[in-house]
Amino acid sequence: MNDLLVNQPVQAAPVGLVRINIGRVLSHLRTAAAPEPIDRYLVACAGVQFWADLLAVGKLNGVLGDTTMEELDEQLRRAECEADCAAQVMLGQVAVASEDVDHLTSASVALHENSSPDSLSKVLHLPMPECCGYDLADLALIAGDADRLTAQVRLDRAFLIVGIRTGGTYLAPLWKAVLTGLGVADVHWCTVRPREGCATSDGLETARAWLEHRFAPVIVVVDDRPDTGATMERVAAPLREPGVDLWFSSVGKLWQGPAAHPMPSHPPAYVMRGSRAPRLWECLLRDEQPEFIARLRGTAGIPSLPAQARLHFRCPQGEVRYGLSRAWLPWNDPRVLNGRRSLVNPRKTPIEILGPDGDALLHLRFIGEGVFGRAEFERMRKMGATGAAWLVDGYAITIDIGATRSFQEQFHTASQPRRADLLLQAANWLTVPARQTIAHTYHSPVVMPLDPRWSAMADTMRERCGCDPLQEISEPLSAFLAEPVPWPGRAGRAFRSSLRYGSGGWHWQVDQHGRLHRFQLDANWGDVSFPELELAAFILENRLAIEDAGQLASLCGLAWSSVRESLSLAALMIVESRVRSVRIPSESGRITLCEDFHQLIRTTSELAEINTPSWK
Repeated sequence: MNDLLVNQPVQAAPVGLVRINIGRVLSHLRTAAAPEPIDRYLVACAGVQFWADLLAVGKLNGVLGDTTMEELDEQLRRAECEADCAAQVMLGQVAVASEDVDHLTSASVALHENSSPDSLSKVLHLPMPECCGYDLADLALIAGDADRLTAQVRLDRAFLIVGIRTGGTYLAPLWKAVLTGLGVADVHWCTVRPREGCATSDGLETARAWLEHRFAPVIVVVDDRPDTGATMERVAAPLREPGVDLWFSSVGKLWQGPAAHPMPSHPPAYVMRGSRAPRLWECLLRDEQPEFIARLRGTAGIPSLPAQARLHFRCPQGEVRYGLSRAWLPWNDPRVLNGRRSLVNPRKTPIEILGPDGDALLHLRFIGEGVFGRAEFERMRKMGATGAAWLVDGYAITIDIGATRSFQEQFHTASQPRRADLLLQAANWLTVPARQTIAHTYHSPVVMPLDPRWSAMADTMRERCGCDPLQEISEPLSAFLAEPVPWPGRAGRAFRSSLRYGSGGWHWQVDQHGRLHRFQLDANWGDVSFPELELAAFILENRLAIEDAGQLASLCGLAWSSVRESLSLAALMIVESRVRSVRIPSESGRITLCEDFHQLIRTTSELAEINTPSWK
C-alpha cells in the first residue's frame, strides 16, 4: 500500500486507510436546502469547512490511491468561490448563485499511529455552526459590524478576514461581500483551525502569504461568540505585527484589543425580528406562549390541541437525578440575558405541550435551525426514529407515546422469551446508524488515548462530588480503563451519532405494547461513533450480564472481543455525559453521582472479566 502514497509526509509505519463517502457528509445538506439565499449560503460554507478540514488532514497524513492533494485543493477553491457567490446573492449583489457540484465522490486518506481521531472526526461529523444551533444569530447583523469597522478605518486599505473554523467559516465570506459592497477594493478571506496542543493554526500560511504583499492591512478575526477568548487569541497572536490593524468580531459584535476583551451581554436585538412572524423559539416567555400554541395549531398534520393546552419546560433527566430538579430558563428570560454569556440556545429548554389534565400531548426538542435542522430531521426519519413527526423552526415535534418503562427495568424483570425479544429490538436500533456509514477504515492503526481523560474526570469528580472513584480500583482494572481504544473500532465503520449526550438509560424506553424506543438520536451536537462503541455503551448503561451482552453482540454482527475493547471508552463517555448533564449537583445528587460512577466501573469490570472493585 505504501507505494500508493501521494505527497506522503514522513510518518511512522504502519499505514492504514480511511475512505470517506463525501456524499454522506455534504449531499444531505444540499438535498435539505430550500431555494432561499441563506440556505444556499450555509451549504456553500459547509463545503468550505469540509474541504478545508479534509485538506488539513491530507497534509498531515498523506492521501492514498486515486486521491491527490491537488484535487482536494481544487475542491476547496471551488467551495470558496461558491461561498463568495452565495454571499453576494444574500446581499442582492448578484441575482443567482452558482451551485457547484462536488466532483469527488470519495476520498482516501492515510492513517498512522499518531493520526488524530479528533481531526478526523471533525471532517466526518461536519459540526453545525453555533449560529444555527447553540447561539442562534441573524447573519444580516454582519452588515452593521462592517459599517462600524469602516467608520473607523479607511476603505482604501487592504482587508483580511480570518474565519476560525467551525463558526468563522460561516461569517468570513459574508464579511468580504459586505466590505466589497461598501467600496473596499482589496479584501480577502481565509479559514483556519487551531491545532490541539500546538501554537500554530492550519490555514494560517494562506494569511501570511497574502500579508507579505500588503502595507498596513486591516485584519478581522471572526468566530462564534467567544467564551474566554483563548482560541481567538491563539489565532491572532502570529498576526500581531507592526502596522497591522487587528480587530475581532462575532455576529453583532466588533471590538479591538485583547481577544478576551470583556463584552457586554447580547441585547435582545441580537436576533432581528423585523416585521416577520416570530419563530417558535422567540415565543418562550409566558406572555408569548399563546402565540407558540397558535403556531402549533396552524401546522398541518399536528393533532388538534385542546383549548387549555399549555407549554411546559421539561427538566432534563440529569438535573432530576443529580441536580435541583429545576428546568432551564428560556434563553430570552431577563435573568438569562443579564448573565455573563447569554446564548440564544433553545436546545437547553426541551418542551412538552400539556393537556388540561397535565398529561403530555406533544414533545418538542430543538435540533437545529434552517438547513442543518432539516438535514438532521430527514436523517432521523430515514432511521425510523421519529414515527409521526414535524419540524417547525428547528423543533422536532413528536406525539407522546403514553406510559413507558426503561429498557433496564423491563429487561431485568422479564421472562426469557421476552428478554430475547427485547435484545432483538435493541440490536435493530443499535445497527441502524451504521447503515448511514460515512467512512470505512482499513487496517487502521489509530487509537484514542483515554488516560488523560480519565485523569481529568477524576479531578472533576473530586471537585464536584468530593470523591475519587478511581483511587480505589485494582491495577488490572486501572490499566484496562487507560488502555487506548482502536478508532473507529475493529469493524472500521464511522457514522454520525448522538451518543456523547444520548447514552442514558432514559433514552431507551419500552411502551405499553412492548415496543422499544430510542430517543434523542439527533446528532447535530453529537460526534462520530462506531458500532462497538454504541453497543458497549448500551450494555454498560443497562447493566447486561456478560451472557446477554455476548448474545447482543452476535445479533449486531460483532465479535465480543472487539466490543470488550470499547468498554473503557464507553464508560468514560457515559460518566462525562452524566457530569455535563447537571449544572450544580445537589447534596443528594453528589452521592448519587458517586454511586452511579461506582456502579458503572463495577459493571465495566464484570463485563471485562477483571476483578470487581470492593466498593460498598
